[in-house]
Amino acid sequence: MSTPLPPEGGTPETPGQTSTGGQQPTSEPRGGETSASAAGSIRERLRNPGPQSSGGDTRGSHLTGDDFVNTDTSAALEDSGRGMGQLSQDSPPEGVEIDQPRGNDLDPAAARASERKVSALFLLSVLAVVAFLGVYWFAPFQFGVENGNTYFTPMLGLTMAVALFGIGAGAVVWAKELMVDEEAVQMRAPFGSPPEERKATALALQQGFRDSGLPRRTLLRNSVLLGGGALAALPVPLLFGLGPYAHKERALERTAWKKGVRLIRQNGTPVKLGDLPIGAVESVFPDVPRGTKAADSTALLIRMRPEALIPVKGREDWSVDGHIVYSSVCTHLGCPVKLYEQQTHNLLGPCHQSTFNAADGAQVKFGPAARPLPQLAISVDPEGYFVAQGDFHEPIGPSYWERHQS
Repeated sequence: MSTPLPPEGGTPETPGQTSTGGQQPTSEPRGGETSASAAGSIRERLRNPGPQSSGGDTRGSHLTGDDFVNTDTSAALEDSGRGMGQLSQDSPPEGVEIDQPRGNDLDPAAARASERKVSALFLLSVLAVVAFLGVYWFAPFQFGVENGNTYFTPMLGLTMAVALFGIGAGAVVWAKELMVDEEAVQMRAPFGSPPEERKATALALQQGFRDSGLPRRTLLRNSVLLGGGALAALPVPLLFGLGPYAHKERALERTAWKKGVRLIRQNGTPVKLGDLPIGAVESVFPDVPRGTKAADSTALLIRMRPEALIPVKGREDWSVDGHIVYSSVCTHLGCPVKLYEQQTHNLLGPCHQSTFNAADGAQVKFGPAARPLPQLAISVDPEGYFVAQGDFHEPIGPSYWERHQS
């Protein structure tokens, strides 16, 4: 009995099987090989189509071993990711002009008006710098003198703010109304720019300078140079400001308290002997012009039983009938000390919990304060009002500069 011939390019059929016209799977790999290795690598199958091709298809692939690239690798994925976020080295970014030009680009009159506006803002900055210098040099602050120089610091801040505003606002108006309206999109590129991009950047800067109008707008150019130069003069007084204030600790050694000055409340009324009950406290200020505004002169008047006081040696006559006065400025960082506990005679600074013993010369009992609160010697005038015998016995406030007892 003859065996039927297989179709062209196929395999002979076995009894009980129907030809599928393609490659017949084997039940087990040949010689212990896996089906993938037995079938051959992808590259070999593409290069040499043969029995592995299905359906007797003898058509070959247009890909060769050299053309085939396996993209399922981490390197290829990284390259793909970089391609999504970076530009090619050969294609520097280019600007995209807006479809709708600005009005000033078309109207010369509007452009001149914008130029005058920008120049006016720059000139405003110049005037503010001149005012700043004038206030600094011709209206200096003098401690303890009532001549209107209370506004020295606010005027310096105001004139400096106007100077900075003039330059900043002028630059914004300049960019908004006079410069070319252009949008440019640039994807993130490598840190090291190639020479082509550097050249393109230089050309863009040159073009931006031309578009700014400085070469042809003389008024704008001169005003921006004048404004920028004036702005550079702002820190000059600060460099020489150490002259009259080189020894600020000398000014801090003195407050507004003087001999014979009455102790007044915040509302300006003087404090009289007998006004305070035992255990009471009162914030007091010197009765001088703007004394209630002198932050360094604020003090705390405390009344306790006379027998509770422990006079410091040399200060036996600094209190009156159990009334004693200490500076309210903490010797740690200058926070107010006004919390008094009459049973323990403790004075508490709420900022950092420094605690002082008011009955014993305001000695430090707890906390970061490094020294006692300065004491103010007081007495009573013929009318029965409390007066100071002089200034505090030592400089008030934090202990971060060298101090000498006066």
